[in-house]
Amino acid sequence: MSRHSPTIARVIAVLDFFIEHPRQAFSVTQVTKSLGLSRTTVAPILAGFVEEGYIYRRADRSYVLGRALQSMAEDSGQPVSPLAVASQEMRTLADELAVVAAALFIEDGEVVVRERAASVHHLGWVNLMMARRYPMRPWGLLMQFSDPRFEARLEAVSPPLSADERANMLSGMAFARQHGFSPLFVPKGERREDYRSQLSDRFLSEIDLEERYQLRAITAPVMGSGATVAFAIALSGFPHPMKGSEVMDAGRQLRAACQRITAFLIGRPLNTL
Repeated sequence: MSRHSPTIARVIAVLDFFIEHPRQAFSVTQVTKSLGLSRTTVAPILAGFVEEGYIYRRADRSYVLGRALQSMAEDSGQPVSPLAVASQEMRTLADELAVVAAALFIEDGEVVVRERAASVHHLGWVNLMMARRYPMRPWGLLMQFSDPRFEARLEAVSPPLSADERANMLSGMAFARQHGFSPLFVPKGERREDYRSQLSDRFLSEIDLEERYQLRAITAPVMGSGATVAFAIALSGFPHPMKGSEVMDAGRQLRAACQRITAFLIGRPLNTL
């Protein structure tokens, strides 16, 4: 086939290259040098694979194996973790927003940090101030927003939520469903560094673009199959109070990154939550 169909042979060569290196990301230049092909040949092939979900284009314009082809790599004994994609997105967010980005998973009734990227301003802060495990509230509850039994889960939380906490959780959930991310802010009079009192933090149900907010975190979900939350990415360590317009901009950046990771996981874009 390759002798009579050189175009097909080039397409297969690019595809095989990524299947053979499932955990690595490559630029267009690296692919062209490795395969001995021209940039004008490789670039449109990659663009087509990205559109079909076979290859994933990362924020730094490098490419990695997409979800649609992960099974081939897994059959070869080289499983691909979604964190291979998420970690690069988190690094970009951390550097651009001067924050800490963390990948949050639910495990044994707790929220567990499995991956973290910190800006240069937060290297020591991460080691000293951030735990690796958190209680289910508020993080874990927010991550279950797609569960049709969400309100029932709120009723079963121990210790029970007060009426005010429950109302705030529901309003914060409504914001998350509308905007694709959820800001958690520090109540006035409380220090951002006091992590022991984080259960008193409040979800924002609406944002005044001109008001300033001291954020604890902004969280957005990465969706998996069946419209469930696979994990969430949280941004924290914001260096100063932020105007509402800045909060919205940061949230949109986070949402876009999570949507790209979602497309990697399920093989297609999912723009609604």
